[in-house]
Amino acid sequence: MKGIVIMVGECLRRFRLARGMSLEDLETAIDGLVSSQTLSKYERGELQPTARDLNRIASAFGIKSVQLWGEPTCDTEAEPLLNQTMDLSTDKPLSERRRFLQLPKEKRDRILSEQAEEMADFYENDTEWQEWLAGPILDYDIP
Repeated sequence: MKGIVIMVGECLRRFRLARGMSLEDLETAIDGLVSSQTLSKYERGELQPTARDLNRIASAFGIKSVQLWGEPTCDTEAEPLLNQTMDLSTDKPLSERRRFLQLPKEKRDRILSEQAEEMADFYENDTEWQEWLAGPILDYDIP
């Protein structure tokens, strides 16, 4: 049972981060049904969420609660982006950048930290990336 609790927690975290939500944002989205501290325990697999809590959280994410029981690599809106090349030549809309910059510094730092952690986790667990790092920088034949 512990494995399922951890798997659900990982899925909760992925869906939350894919939507750019902090734990406090999620707490607000579920009308304070459970605290951000409890949500954190769910994500770390330290506490098993009730069916009622999972239904409310899934509703806040705009998904069906059964999707929270998926594999830890559950499909989120952000997952497909991992396989795409970032187009840095296109700026984000000014309104989107302004909205981010208007957040309190602590919240901006937390969001950037969570994104960096997600990227680090992805690359640490990606076998293709690990193989590439272990191989030669250039792959060519010498005549």
